[in-house]
Amino acid sequence: MCMKSILAPVDGAKSSRAVLDCALLLARGFDAHINVLHVLADPKAAIPLLGEGMSGAMIEDMIEMAEKEGLEQRKKARDFFKTVIADSNIVESDVPTESDKLTVQWVEDVGREDEVIAHHGRLSDLILVPKPVKENEIYSTLALNAALFETGRPMLLLPEEAISAFPKSIAICWNGSVEGTRAVAAALPFLKLADSLHIITADTSDTDSPVGDDLSKYLAWHGLEAKSVFFSPAGKSVGEALLQESKRLGADMMVMGGYSHSRMRELILGGVTRDVIETASLPVLMGH
Repeated sequence: MCMKSILAPVDGAKSSRAVLDCALLLARGFDAHINVLHVLADPKAAIPLLGEGMSGAMIEDMIEMAEKEGLEQRKKARDFFKTVIADSNIVESDVPTESDKLTVQWVEDVGREDEVIAHHGRLSDLILVPKPVKENEIYSTLALNAALFETGRPMLLLPEEAISAFPKSIAICWNGSVEGTRAVAAALPFLKLADSLHIITADTSDTDSPVGDDLSKYLAWHGLEAKSVFFSPAGKSVGEALLQESKRLGADMMVMGGYSHSRMRELILGGVTRDVIETASLPVLMGH
């Protein structure tokens, strides 16, 4: 798989600048095009129960407030976009160009954030999503779920700290699952540009043997050398242990399958994916 089309959803929050900066960094590394997507919410969607106990004037006021808030968020997102364009040698275009310059396109669509991101994400090679934080937790969570479950495409979860360099040391969290397989396949463009690769497998009931050796042999056919590490979580949650082991190995990016168990089970009982999403301080490429 090659990375030629990167989807960068932006909502106007501070994390939008980090998303755009990361998109630009990756686009330069892959000679890719960036689609910067801003979703304009339908103001009428802010009134879930039209007419129930509300006067016409109240409904109009709520729609007007929703429209105003939407336009403010659009302006913030657009300002971030203009700043990135102004500071970079990048051309606005919605079709491939003959020049060797990077291309970017501003895309606006109206609707529910998750549905719009899913629609555009299905025709993207990579979707960038910021880690959910208090400022825009609802938007980021919707974007994350849409990217992971509704597109069939890989998602790159971005930490709060901006990414300033292309990942050179990558940890692949491997348990032999279908989700992990998809993540590895999607990550191959990153893996081929990295200086060091580590395959890390936690000793759990799901992976009670060093299955990383099999993945290491597979990657060798792609000309990649990866060291396999089989370790014990030692009383920590698996997600926490994987993050800690990645940090110990000096990784600046993680690759893993997203939600090997059902989403409901992980949300209620806790799980590796949820722990990583909540606590990761490095970018994580996920496949589902």
